[in-house]
Amino acid sequence: MMKKILAGLAAIVIALGVVMSIERVSVGNVGVVYSAHGVEEQTLSQGWHLMSPFKHVKQFPVSQQQIVFSDDPADYNDKEHPDWSIDAPANGGMVKVNLTVNYNFMPDRVIDLYKKFNGMDGESIVESRVQNSIIAYVKEVTPKFSVMDIYSDKKSEVNQAITTYLNEKLSEEYGINVSSALIIDVELDSALQQKVQAKEQAKQDAEIAELAKQTAQAQAETDKVVAESKAAVKLIEAEAEAESNRTIAASITDELIRMKEAEARMEHGWVTVQGANTVVTK
Repeated sequence: MMKKILAGLAAIVIALGVVMSIERVSVGNVGVVYSAHGVEEQTLSQGWHLMSPFKHVKQFPVSQQQIVFSDDPADYNDKEHPDWSIDAPANGGMVKVNLTVNYNFMPDRVIDLYKKFNGMDGESIVESRVQNSIIAYVKEVTPKFSVMDIYSDKKSEVNQAITTYLNEKLSEEYGINVSSALIIDVELDSALQQKVQAKEQAKQDAEIAELAKQTAQAQAETDKVVAESKAAVKLIEAEAEAESNRTIAASITDELIRMKEAEARMEHGWVTVQGANTVVTK
C-alpha cells in the first residue's frame, strides 16, 4: 500500500515538474531564456516549449504592435480612458496631437535589450521607457512645421517626418522598428482655432472670388463667340441676298420687259392702235 502511495506521489511530482517545465511563447513574440547562470544566446519562437524548471522566459513582440496617444476613449475602443494626447509645440503655437504608432521589436536585438534593461520584457520596456521617449521625440519634430501644416495643409508630410525620426531614434535606443506614425486628430486652443477658421474662411472666399472671375471670363468668351457667330450668319445672309438680286437684275432684258408688257395687255384686254399721229390703248 505504501509503495502505491509513494508511486502516486512520485507521479504527481513528475507531472508537476513537467507542467512547470512547459513554457508558451505567445503568437507574434519571441522569448529570451534566462536562469541563474545567465541569458541564453538563442531565443524561443512562438509556441509551446519543454524546458528546465530552473529556466525562465521574457517575451518581446516582433509582430506589429500599436501605441495610441489620444484624449478620445473611442481610439482605445473603450468608454473611458486617461488623456494620453501629446501637447506639442509648433511654429505659431501649441497643438494637441492624437497619434498612433505602429512598431515591433527587432528579433536580433531582444537579447541585448533584456540585458540592457535589467531583465525587463518587451511590454515593460514600452510602458516604462518607449512611450515617454516617443512623446519627447514627437515634440522635437513638430516645431519644424506650422500649426496649419500639422492641422491640415501638410499632415501627410508631418506623419512621414515623425515616422522617420521615431524609427531612427527608437531603433538605436530600443531595437524597435517603427513602420508608421499617423496623426488621428489635432486640437487647437480657442485663440488658434479662431485664427485657423479666419484663414480657412479667407481661403474659401478667395476660391469663390476666383471661381466667379473664371465664370465671368468664360461667359464673356461665350458671348463673344455667339456674337461673332450671329455676325457671320448675317453677313452670309446679306451676301446671299445681294447675289440673288444681282442674278435677278442680270436676267431682266428689254425683250423680257416687252414680253411682260404683252402678257399684261393680253391679261387685261389692252389693245394698242397706232394712227398717223396717235397711239390709243384700250
